[in-house]
Amino acid sequence: MENEAINGESLSLKQSDVIRISRDISYEEKTAVGRRKIKVHNSFLKLGVNVSMSSVPNVALLASGGGLRAMIALQGVLGELQKEDLLGAVMYLCGVSGSTWCMSFIYEHEEWMGKLPILETKMCDNLVNKSWDPSKSLDALVEPSKEKAYSLTDFWGSVILYAILHEANYRHLSKERMASFNGAVPYPIYAAVDSNKLDDTSKTHPGIWFEFTPHDAGFFHPGAFVDMRLLGSTFENGVLRKLKNEKSISYLRGLWASSFAHHKENIKEIEGYIKRLGEQASASSSHCKYCQAASHAIKLLIHAMEGTTREHQDENITNIMELLKDQEGSNICNFLSSLKGKRNTLDKPERVAQFLTLADMFTQEFSARTSPFTHHEETKRSIWDTLRILSKTVYCLFKWKWGTISNYIYKYPSLKDKNLTGKKELRLADAGIAMNSAYPLVLRPEREVKLILSFDFSSGNPFETVKEAALYCKKNHLPFPDIDVSELDKSKDSPYDCYIFQGYDSPTVMHFPLFNTVNCKGKVAEWREQYSTLKVSYKEQEVKNLLEAAKANVRNNRGRILQAMKSMQVP
Repeated sequence: MENEAINGESLSLKQSDVIRISRDISYEEKTAVGRRKIKVHNSFLKLGVNVSMSSVPNVALLASGGGLRAMIALQGVLGELQKEDLLGAVMYLCGVSGSTWCMSFIYEHEEWMGKLPILETKMCDNLVNKSWDPSKSLDALVEPSKEKAYSLTDFWGSVILYAILHEANYRHLSKERMASFNGAVPYPIYAAVDSNKLDDTSKTHPGIWFEFTPHDAGFFHPGAFVDMRLLGSTFENGVLRKLKNEKSISYLRGLWASSFAHHKENIKEIEGYIKRLGEQASASSSHCKYCQAASHAIKLLIHAMEGTTREHQDENITNIMELLKDQEGSNICNFLSSLKGKRNTLDKPERVAQFLTLADMFTQEFSARTSPFTHHEETKRSIWDTLRILSKTVYCLFKWKWGTISNYIYKYPSLKDKNLTGKKELRLADAGIAMNSAYPLVLRPEREVKLILSFDFSSGNPFETVKEAALYCKKNHLPFPDIDVSELDKSKDSPYDCYIFQGYDSPTVMHFPLFNTVNCKGKVAEWREQYSTLKVSYKEQEVKNLLEAAKANVRNNRGRILQAMKSMQVP
């Protein structure tokens, strides 16, 4: 692998450095944490917590999922922790779903802890005052749509999240190495789960959890990691077969926060964006014969997606045949002719099956199609690129193909788990569908976490994540403080702002429900309704109110957090 290039930069790695089979954390993480420990030690001393360098306890900040409100609330929490001189004591920052949007936003800056007020203003401005450009979304999907592993995650990250966050971020997670290198900021951990293995009985199994750090990505159980820059490249038998560029932050955001991947009732959300992009592509395609033909094909493709009657489908087929017959589309025309000849009743399953085949033919036919006419002058994206993107996305929609990425441990010789090594592709999804806070990642014994600051932005029961964490630890024989579930459930509709769980030889857990009787002044239900996790747009005052609610949870509990830190002092 010497002198390979990735992300436009030279990559010099020995083959033995690429895949790491171990349950331990990486050497690079250990180095970064060691440097961070010096900063944490100084912060403890400033707070009056007298610990030696050798006994500095690891503090992890856990940020739950919760859509856009999680992104905004985490920004508020971090800003107030810094203001109260507490953030310097945090070793790890670990996020799920919407919280990862905030993390990937701030970690773009190497020493973001000193820039949080500026970043807060920038985030607010992005969410409130900016818009998205559909053309840029399509440009970003040109290359991914050529890959076999293309899935709805690519579309979700480059289109829907761009439309929600008003930010298209095409940098790479490995760039965060610089932010953590000198220990100036907490070490970041992002979470996903293996949806191939996920069902109701597996949610407490550590084997479903997949973590991302700036240095590597992988399953901590059984212990198989790949250099972060190479996640998505093709491997077989532990050997790199095809080097590909590192996945962008936009793609990873779609992967980390893809809870809709398990809510098929929200298919209409994706369909709506497909139609919008298709309509825009069709509207700007009147300048050439080829583009007009592709434009009509796009319209018919979208129409077919909606599920048509037999008569309408026959009409669509005839029209597509006429449009493509003079453009070297003989293969697809022959197929459509045979389909048109079938007069059997097209009930819904039959239409879906036939459309899957049709979309697959579209994908094959247009994958290599070229034309001198372009849709976008700067990027040279052609109308055929657009048609390939849309047809492939519709195909993924019907197949429900989500989170597919090349499996770096495909046929890996020393791993016995055939469920992992036997598949060419992994299927990863939002960790929130298993547990909406990534306790399993910070409870790994190798990370030696002693205090967990759990900021919960979830919908529903505000204690669900801590209850699930307790069950996970019980099933996997990990130390965790005892929790009185019945008492917590009594206050789930009107929780306090802070709960402290302690136990013998277990980490201390401080749990902060976002909306509570203190910062909502008795109107918890109203706040929950106004800031639903499905809410995808905010007015400026709403953003400010949510930031203030999150900050209040830190400000009002500074003394308790400090006391918890002092209780870890070694005499």
